[in-house]
Amino acid sequence: MLEAVSKLIEIQRLDNLIADAEDKLAGIPDYLAEAQSELETAQKEFDVFKEEYGKDLGSKTELETFYEENKAQLEKAQKKLPEVKNNKEYEAVLKEMDTLKKNVNTAEYQLLELNDSVDKFKSEDDNVIKKLEDAKVKNEECLKRRDEENSELTSELAKNKEKRIEAIKNVKKSLLAKYDRVRHARNNLAVVRVEDETCTGCCIKVPPQLYVEVVKDKELFQCPNCQRFLYYRSEEADA
Repeated sequence: MLEAVSKLIEIQRLDNLIADAEDKLAGIPDYLAEAQSELETAQKEFDVFKEEYGKDLGSKTELETFYEENKAQLEKAQKKLPEVKNNKEYEAVLKEMDTLKKNVNTAEYQLLELNDSVDKFKSEDDNVIKKLEDAKVKNEECLKRRDEENSELTSELAKNKEKRIEAIKNVKKSLLAKYDRVRHARNNLAVVRVEDETCTGCCIKVPPQLYVEVVKDKELFQCPNCQRFLYYRSEEADA
């Protein structure tokens, strides 16, 4: 194989490894994205749970105070009733007692509902907390795994960048510049194989004479359609 082509293929291999490592370092692995999503969901469930739990506890405290106050006033009114001296006062006390009884009865009913709700929250509290704690542990483990992988990727990235520096030393600057332009324009793929008179980069047939010249492997040629550098390798060579 033509030396220039061999060098470009090796440079492209290193460029692809470098690009792949940089993409992975810049992105979030699927396992970490999943763990972060689970943590976010668990945190939201925990926050909503605690908010609703707190509201019911607060309502229960207020209602208990209201209940005790009305109950105390009712007892006071009941004691006051025998001391009433005229019908007008008697009717007023009865009306007051009726209102207080309704308040006490309504509060008792509402307290029963709130007690059931608070008890339900208490029974679910440990599960909600455990789900959040488990999600935090999983996220921390995934972060640690990502950091370890990133450390390896960073090391490999540095090595491949050094190898690339060595690989381009004996390549003409004009050829390297042309290669870089094509690579950036063609999704990091600047050197491709030609098979059955077809460029495997853009899948377009190349002119027959150009195909013959590429097969001869004496000069470096580019695809007239996508501008990628072409090389030929026979099935025997693959074998």
